[in-house]
Amino acid sequence: MKYYFSGIGGIGMSSLALYAKYTGHTVYGSNNEENERTNYLQNQNINIKFEQNKDIPDVDLFIKSTAIKNDNPEIIAAKEKNIKILSRMEFLNTILKENHSIGITGTDGKTTTTAMTANIFINAKKSPTVFLGGLHKSLKDGNFNFGENILISEVDESDGYIKYASSNTILVNNLRPDHLEHYDNDFENLKKSIKNYCKTSNKFLFFNYDDPILKKWKNEFQNIIYFGIDEDADYIMKNRKQINSHQEFDMYKKDIYLGKITLSMPGIHYAYDALAAASISLEYGIKFEDIQRSLKKFESVGRRFNILYSNSNKYVIDDYAHTPEEIFHTIEGAKEYFPNKKIITIFQPHRYTRLHRHKNDFVNVLKNSDEIIVYRIYSAFEDPIDGIDENYICRLLKENGKNCLFFDIDNDMIDYLKAIKESVFLFVGAGDITKVAYKLSSELLNSHIK
Repeated sequence: MKYYFSGIGGIGMSSLALYAKYTGHTVYGSNNEENERTNYLQNQNINIKFEQNKDIPDVDLFIKSTAIKNDNPEIIAAKEKNIKILSRMEFLNTILKENHSIGITGTDGKTTTTAMTANIFINAKKSPTVFLGGLHKSLKDGNFNFGENILISEVDESDGYIKYASSNTILVNNLRPDHLEHYDNDFENLKKSIKNYCKTSNKFLFFNYDDPILKKWKNEFQNIIYFGIDEDADYIMKNRKQINSHQEFDMYKKDIYLGKITLSMPGIHYAYDALAAASISLEYGIKFEDIQRSLKKFESVGRRFNILYSNSNKYVIDDYAHTPEEIFHTIEGAKEYFPNKKIITIFQPHRYTRLHRHKNDFVNVLKNSDEIIVYRIYSAFEDPIDGIDENYICRLLKENGKNCLFFDIDNDMIDYLKAIKESVFLFVGAGDITKVAYKLSSELLNSHIK
């Protein structure tokens, strides 16, 4: 068959394109701009054009990213040619149903938990096919690994299609009101969609017992395995502590001590991800000693507490955290990792809808930082909302006695940060804030060399 991927440069779309190619199909695609993924796909002999117009080939299936709207010329052309159109998640759902799949979802921590689980399975010679919402060195293609046996996939709830998904084993890290614009702005609709997905499981369900919503689902499903700190969980984390540049915790199965898990990344959120990945792996017959080794050597996924620059005075960290809960844990993790350093958090709001819904939550978590800088919003193709802008965050933080500045121009922000003699610069956000973090790191490195 011939497939066309509109928006092929996205992290989720590019992994699906690779899957289509490796399963013997002809793959075409388009993207508005060149990026690391489009360059990689072109090196895999996938034909990509960088202008989205009505000039598309005759194909059997047209797959579109979430960013591609119905008035896009390619969508119009596909409809005129009577080509079947599927969203990214709809296409992934068909793949999940055709394979024995482990689906990993939830509001926060999906990518790292998926990467950890995949890394353990790969090291245990399980040869999984993996779809990852980020880049990790353990996967042959960065965000994808083509295997022979089980399929491990991050299952995204952000566009509302998860209610149609199906997996044999499902893990839910946590549930919070995010992406509600795809659920009629009703958290109950999101919860129902996740429940519908969970009902498709015929093997294991893994839930975080410490999540107040997931804890209540105890009597609604028969095959739940709980993980968490609570003593009533099935797999339990105890005695977590940060020791210099690594953290560790003791892992139990009920009252049976399994051993110690060691991680190179700070923060309890990563400990939860590791506990979840270890729980899945144990139930799939992987030895605890092999799990320990994989997690101890595990390096973070791209944009997950990546230390881009460091010397004795300044550190630049890039992190994808973009929900209030993620940002809270990232700041706390930075405090654990750098206990005697000043933490300056550079925050880029992601989506007008999220900023509108959680503006006060963002203020409450950001004020845990020593100083805050707010960068221009990354809209993710959303239209502005009247009265919602980045300065609102700064105004409220200042009212809370915090030092907060807003920058709309990256060079102005970089000049300000370079003048600070000693600090940890913690860049958080899911947008293009990462480019600023890399630019600052490059300039600091060049000035240090000089």
